[in-house]
Amino acid sequence: MSIHVDEDLLPAVETLTAEQRRGAACVWCERALQPGIDDVDLGARRATRNGPAWFPRGCRLCCYGREDW
Repeated sequence: MSIHVDEDLLPAVETLTAEQRRGAACVWCERALQPGIDDVDLGARRATRNGPAWFPRGCRLCCYGREDW
């Protein structure tokens, strides 16, 4: 599932781990994710002058308050 979340609702990219930046862990709780299986795609972020592209994803619990779908 994919949704686009405004930048101001996401944690600052510089505070995230490498796993969170590449979409392998939830940006909020750091739970390990299986992209395309148990994650919510929050919309890829383009590279800027100040930093590389990143791919925020969240777990279903953090995004929707539930794990079962």
